[in-house]
Amino acid sequence: MMQLNTDYFAELREQIMNHEKWDSEHFIAFDYEAGLGKTRQALRMIGEMFRNTDCPHRVLWVQLFSDKRKLLDATADEINKHAGRNVATAIDGEDTKRGRKKTAIESQVLVITHRMYAEIKKSRHDELIFNRDILIIDEFPNLMREIRISTQDLSQLYRYSVYLESDILDEMLVMFRNKLRELRKQEIVNPGNFRWDTFASSEYKKFKAAINKLLESKGTKECRELLERFQQLFRNECYYHNGVFYTYDIRYDYVLLKNNIILDANGFDYRYELSKRFIVKHQPKVYDYSRSTLYYYEVNTGKTALKKSEGFFERVVDTVELQGRKGVLFVTDIEHKPNLEQAIIKHYSDKDNQNEILADISRKLRVDISVEYHGNLLGKNDWRTFDTCVIVKTPNFDYATYVLTSYFFHAIDQERSFRDIPKFRDEEIENIRNGWIAGELYQAIKRISRDNTQPSEIRLFSSNEEAVGIVRKQLPGIKYVKEAWGVKARSKQENVEKPKEQRLNERDWELITILRDEQKNGEIEIEFNKVRARFGEKHKANLTRRARRLAPILNEYGFLVGEGVFISKEPGAEEPVSDQTVAVNELVEV
Repeated sequence: MMQLNTDYFAELREQIMNHEKWDSEHFIAFDYEAGLGKTRQALRMIGEMFRNTDCPHRVLWVQLFSDKRKLLDATADEINKHAGRNVATAIDGEDTKRGRKKTAIESQVLVITHRMYAEIKKSRHDELIFNRDILIIDEFPNLMREIRISTQDLSQLYRYSVYLESDILDEMLVMFRNKLRELRKQEIVNPGNFRWDTFASSEYKKFKAAINKLLESKGTKECRELLERFQQLFRNECYYHNGVFYTYDIRYDYVLLKNNIILDANGFDYRYELSKRFIVKHQPKVYDYSRSTLYYYEVNTGKTALKKSEGFFERVVDTVELQGRKGVLFVTDIEHKPNLEQAIIKHYSDKDNQNEILADISRKLRVDISVEYHGNLLGKNDWRTFDTCVIVKTPNFDYATYVLTSYFFHAIDQERSFRDIPKFRDEEIENIRNGWIAGELYQAIKRISRDNTQPSEIRLFSSNEEAVGIVRKQLPGIKYVKEAWGVKARSKQENVEKPKEQRLNERDWELITILRDEQKNGEIEIEFNKVRARFGEKHKANLTRRARRLAPILNEYGFLVGEGVFISKEPGAEEPVSDQTVAVNELVEV
């Protein structure tokens, strides 16, 4: 294993120990390279600090995972080992119920999870930070909690209103219905935007007061969570898109002590750029990846694209030769994990054995094979000796998540310069999206060959080349190969209705061809008049009708139909893959 220069973590040690470096108004983030042991080093520094029994400091250590207390206790044990005595105690949510909390908070070092840290401000758990002066958070602490109000939520509240018997609530529901109808009309004319709006102004004050009063009533227990979301909508500005209002939970905010440190290899994450509370201390790269290779396959792995693909996961498996490798980590999303596993089993199973499982294939090939999903990798070292990583899905969130992230971090700095957000065309939101995706990809790649002592191979299937470019910068010297890829469209049975594309006439195809030509020339907004001239259509109304009829198909080709303009979506923009962020498309009919 490579030996690091003893001074490599000197700046971190200085930030922890030297009072003159402390900063009570900012988080100081250190982006030491993944796999170098920054967490282990920080725990050692804290423990050694308490070898001096007169050390007056009190530390709050915050980490992402608990694993039913095992990881929390392991952290406390590591600190105690270096301190030579018991100075650290870990607690989780269950401890607060069992009465262990009082003993734990008296410890000089308290170890908690990100989730408990988030609750300090929301639930006023000041006892967790009382008399503590050093805060160290392992991994980026994301406190933005999304609030969504869909037409389904309005329908649900309408059903509850029958029993709540509140005239103001009834008036509020009518107000929302009329508001949604108005916004829907605007969206039809100018689609693709997240529209900024507010219910926090004085004209909605009576509705906010009614919600607050209902929340104080014992009779609203069944709909309390729903009412709390509406309460947040009346406290903040919001965005509207596709039948859903989006805002964030204002009750969550960052708590700072006298000295505040974040350990995060993803120092390139654009979220650090959004708030003045963060200062990133960029650290030099150590590892040389010249013995490793990154193969990039430019392919859309969005939900719609995969539905139209025949045997996508089978083709991926066929691309990677598993035999002779030390270990192969496949990464996809949670929804497609079973599909990927079955593709591997099917490819390597004996024809006469239909009951094999993934473990059987591993034993047969004499290679460790693991299939995981984005969101279940960070902080785990189960694959540290593997030499191959295959990423089969772009880790997208719903686009609203990126929009709300911008809103949240500007708002905590009291910056409220909100605006409509054109999807895939707002520079700041795209920086957030690409940086976030790159962070997930980088963390997946760094699960294997953690100490970089062996050549490794990464195969990455995605259409976000910009995010891939960010990842490449984190892997100095890595060989980069861009491979060709084509996805075969799923064939249809003859007795099934033809796909939309096959029902287009020659003039429809001519319009699509013109738009794609303009897109290749770098045009983002293509005026109707310009297209009409090339298309040879004398009457604007005829082109407008054709464009609206073709709108669903044009959307699949990367175009939105606006008011007098075709809007070209950014090349490589994929659909969100998060299952928990599905927008509702239909309005409530009242």
